[in-house]
Formats: sequence, C-alpha cells, structure tokens
Amino acid sequence: FFTTATSQRKSAPHIVLIVSDDLGFNDVSFHGSQQVQTPNIDAIAEAGATLMHYHAQPVCSPTRASIMSGRHVIHTGIYMPFSQATSLRLNLSYSLIPQYLQRCCNYSTHMVGKWHLGQNVMGAIPIGRGFETYLGYWSGAEDYYKHDTKNAYDYNDDVQPGKLHVATEYNNVYSAFTFTQRATEVIGQFSPTSERPLFLYLAYQNIHWPLEAPDSYVNRFENVTGGNEQRKMICGMIAVLDEGVGNVTNALKNANIFENTFIIFSSDNGGPTHGNEGTQSNNFPLRGGKNTIWEGGTRIVGAVSGPGLAVRGKTFEKIHVTDWLPTIVSMASGNNWTNYITADEPEYQYGDGMDVWPYLSGAQPRSPRDWLLYETHPAGQELVHGNALVIGDMKIIHTGQTNPPEENGNFPPPGQDYNTTMYSLSCGVSIPKAGPADKTECSQAFCLFNITADPCEYHNLAK
Repeated sequence: FFTTATSQRKSAPHIVLIVSDDLGFNDVSFHGSQQVQTPNIDAIAEAGATLMHYHAQPVCSPTRASIMSGRHVIHTGIYMPFSQATSLRLNLSYSLIPQYLQRCCNYSTHMVGKWHLGQNVMGAIPIGRGFETYLGYWSGAEDYYKHDTKNAYDYNDDVQPGKLHVATEYNNVYSAFTFTQRATEVIGQFSPTSERPLFLYLAYQNIHWPLEAPDSYVNRFENVTGGNEQRKMICGMIAVLDEGVGNVTNALKNANIFENTFIIFSSDNGGPTHGNEGTQSNNFPLRGGKNTIWEGGTRIVGAVSGPGLAVRGKTFEKIHVTDWLPTIVSMASGNNWTNYITADEPEYQYGDGMDVWPYLSGAQPRSPRDWLLYETHPAGQELVHGNALVIGDMKIIHTGQTNPPEENGNFPPPGQDYNTTMYSLSCGVSIPKAGPADKTECSQAFCLFNITADPCEYHNLAK
C-alpha cells in the first residue's frame, strides 16, 4: 500500500538534521564537560531530550550510510570509511531520507556539508539521491580552507537535476562558515505559510582532522588544555561548531518556523582520543574511541527537540542511528513509515532501523529497542572492528583487528580534572577511573559487561 502526499498531516514539521564529525561524547557541556562550553548545542537538549544510550557505527561512512538509508552495516556492507576519490558508493537501489520525505509529504530537501557516501556517478552524489540542492564536499576529509584532498579541489554547489558547479569562490573560506551561511540562506526561504516543509541535512566538517580553526576561536582556550596543542585546537573547532548551530537555530526563529521545526543533533561516531589520528576528542569517562566498538566508539552525542516530542530530559532508552529514517518519516507523515516503501525497494531486514517515534511522542512508554547490534561478522572472516551485541543490560564484545591500541582505556582530555568534573553519565563509582586498559582483553575471546551498571566497561564479567 502506497500513501500519497495528500494524506499527510495538515502541518508537517520542518526538519533539521545536524551531524558533527568526530565529536566526542563529552565534547559538549550538557554532558558535564566544562572545558569547552557549547550553549547552542546544549539548548537543543534543554528544550527537548538528551539521548544517553544512543549509538552509531564506530566510524564515518558506515554511520552516514545507516542514517540516510535506515539500514545496518551488516546489510550495507560499509564497515570502513570510503577513501578519497573512491569508486565505492552506498547501494543506489536504497531510498534515502530525502526521497522518502518527498514521497510521503512533498518536502523541499537540501543538504549542506560532508557527504562521504559515493562520488563516481551522478546517482551517487547528494543531488542524485533526493536532495534538491547541495553545497559541500563529496569525500571524507580535506583542508578546511583550501578544500583540497589528494591534490584535487572537492567543494561543489549543485542543483537538481544535474547542475554541477565546482565552488572555487569558497577557496580559503573556513568550511563551517560557508556551511552555516548556506544553511541559514536555505532556512530563510521558508515561512509559516510555505507550501512545502523543509528538510535540511547539515553535516559539519568540524571536528575531524586536519586540526584547523581561526585563531580567534583557538586562543580562547590558551590556558585550559594543560598546554596540549591538539586539544586546544579541538576546543576551538568545537566553539566554531557551536556558534554555527546557534546561527542555524536563530535563522529558524527569524523565519518564524522554529516552533514548528524538529531538530536532531548527532555526532557520527565517538571521537578519536588519546592522540589517535593525531587528535584529542573527549569521550571520557567512556572506554575507547573512534574505530572501536567500546562504548566510547559507538555511544555518541544525541539531542532532539521540536513539535510532538513528549520525552524530556535525559533518556536511557536505546536508540540507533538506523532508526532515524523510519522515525522521521513516521513523524513527518503521521502514518506508519512502511506505507511509503515502494515495490522495488530492497527488503528491510532484521537489524535495520526501528520506528522510535511512538516512544519519542509519548504514545509508547519505551523504545521498541531492547537490543543494539554494534557490528558482527561471519566466522572465519576478518572481524574489522569486531563483534558486539547488547541485549537488555548486557553487552558481549570481541574486538577485531581495527582497534587502535592507544584508545583502549578511559582517557580524560588534557587539562581536565576528572576528579572534580560532574559527568552526566555515571560509571557506578564516585570518581571515574582513568588510564589504559588491558590491550589484550576481549581480543582473544568474548567479554561480558553490564553496561547499565558499568557503561565505562571496567568489569569484565566473563573472567
């Protein structure tokens, strides 16, 4: 059964999905870290819900593929980031969020920022996958100012159906400023009387390496990172990100559509920490970071606000990034999201996204999720990040070959006194533990953790 746009609710909300890159679980002040203030990101959480048991894949392309398609990595097959100038792409037969929103509710769909889901054919880039306009870069990492990667300029300003423009006019302009400006310009085209609702996907480059930010932001943190230059730069990059988020929410208010806009803020994975990848994100007190299936690699920053949201404050109900597609479509349409699956859509399978809108809207007391599959691989095949599954309170984990050893532990950021910091996530102890963990633990056999009582993964119950 296919429902047309005429059956949508009279006032489908505008939707703004903001994704940061490599932001650590405690790189926001609403999670307790006072080293860098994030008042504008905090405001989203304060107006709605903070997702405390919210999970992604441990690295970039896999998470972005799961957000956009609603499909788990065990089905997309994307376990690691696409390299620059890759011929790989997210399966073109999958319908993505903007295509569903156009199908169900006649949304006007726009993207700004990092794509990282394919770039070698027109059908793989944003304007080939449902976005009417796109400004940003197709690959995974590049210079914030020069926008170059592998000696090629990667910054496009594209319009459907096939108008491509290499946006050299933005050369030497910091990407976050460009992205925020375009996002506010798009928002400014809408009003309470707009015929079509807005879907804006804003994927910031911050705070992925290379570590770059204007001096005016970085110098604010001269005396707060214990002299660590990497951490100081990260703090400056977070400050730019937070300012951008504030400018976007202010644009919604200026357009008089803020009250009718559903906002999702998310990171894409845990931050690389303890010098991994030459950077210093902050996941403390969680164990691990980017490219690991420890909680620090997959439990990420998440906050939602907007019309219809009944959940308020901190929630520890389980939510996975695959859940956004079904949840957004159900929320926008007022119908069961499966009504909008076309006959030629590849079948959704066990492990793919669940509709959590009944929980978020207050129609159901709990998330439909009692389990979270982080990653799994058939016996005899490479484990990549490893195998990990949560059912109820318990997590089993067997780490794989991609498991940066310098991240295996619980590492506070340079300059932060973890003895006095009030973290929003309790590890079951009065003062969180800090330092490296046993690097062989869970690499030879499965470990077992109660991540409700022990989310920081101190105590292997399988010993």
